[in-house]
Amino acid sequence: MTQKSPIVGDEWNRNRAHAIELLKNKTSFLFAGDIDPDSVGSMLSLGLFLRLQGKRVYMVISNSLGENLDYFQNIIEFNQIHVVRKADELIPLKGKIDVIIFCDTANTKLVPFYSELVTQILVDNPDVIEIDHHFGADSEKVTSNGVQLFRKANANTEIIGELLDQLTEKGSELPNPFNQRNILLALITGLLGDTVGGKVVHYREDYDFWIKRLGDQLEKHTRWRDATETRPADSRQTKFGNPFQLLQHLNRLNPEQDACLNFLTDRVFKNHGIGLLNLMNSTYPEVGHVCQPYQSDWFQDILGFLVNLVPEQAGKVGILLFHGKNAEGKDCIFIKIRRAVDYDGIDLRRVEDHIRSAFDGKYMGGGGHPGAVSFRIHPDEEDEVLARFHQVTEFLRENMT
Repeated sequence: MTQKSPIVGDEWNRNRAHAIELLKNKTSFLFAGDIDPDSVGSMLSLGLFLRLQGKRVYMVISNSLGENLDYFQNIIEFNQIHVVRKADELIPLKGKIDVIIFCDTANTKLVPFYSELVTQILVDNPDVIEIDHHFGADSEKVTSNGVQLFRKANANTEIIGELLDQLTEKGSELPNPFNQRNILLALITGLLGDTVGGKVVHYREDYDFWIKRLGDQLEKHTRWRDATETRPADSRQTKFGNPFQLLQHLNRLNPEQDACLNFLTDRVFKNHGIGLLNLMNSTYPEVGHVCQPYQSDWFQDILGFLVNLVPEQAGKVGILLFHGKNAEGKDCIFIKIRRAVDYDGIDLRRVEDHIRSAFDGKYMGGGGHPGAVSFRIHPDEEDEVLARFHQVTEFLRENMT
């Protein structure tokens, strides 16, 4: 595979025009990508636009989206988008997909069921569109012949927004996607998700443009109905009229989850601006009295908060270690490293070489942005993992300014 790089100028315009032609003229689409708010928001917003035209849409979503993205699940079901949750569910789709669209995914290792997608879908040579904003050592084109929409952006949904703009430029007979609440919700969710609610913004002008445009349209197209004898009034806790209300929903925790979050935050080991939280399986007996199992949907919502809270607690850089499964369903240990919002003293992508060295023979892949990276290693004895990881923390201490 070939490392990705941003596409600009005439090449970008040609690729975008080709993608638009496929979206307009083809009838059956399969979306796949890394599962997070930005990737699912990207797939859902573009998928909803295609559904407005009566086209067939399928989405690969291998994991639960969690309680805080429950509205995505409701939107998917209401709009009759078929969800592929297991690899064998791709078999009936063989020969029925015109275009496969990969969204917000750095490389093939992050695509759920990628090997099955190759044997069941890509083997028939459908058209391919790749839409992504990840660049760096681990970024690779998913296919060699896809239409590539790679651009620097705060979130993948910014690129989707531009694509929707071009699809419905003046004179187009297609419906206006920015008049559709569910499309707006999906786009805003992706933007808020990848910028930590607007706290980590790499391209301020782009962020301000999209959050205002999408937010204004969401307010315009949200009706608040009063209570009647047969139904209660619309709740601002479950129906979103602006990005702030949506962010509140994304950030919600119930009292039990909040207690678990506070307990785990107190367990962060802090030293010289670096915070480390070990959530590997051996630690669960110590926290099980306040936390549900690490692999439960209940806990996954908390994990998202911890990724952001640990660096803020430490002051500079936060590290989380926990067991999980990669996109292919294989057991692994995740190493997630993120900078504090107000700290930019090191490009965290520099850590990758030291992860590779420390876990020689165990490294499975990873990468990310200057301010946030994620790596995967094969499971090992946890004491051995911590001992090897010491090499990485030493590198961080010596190179943080």
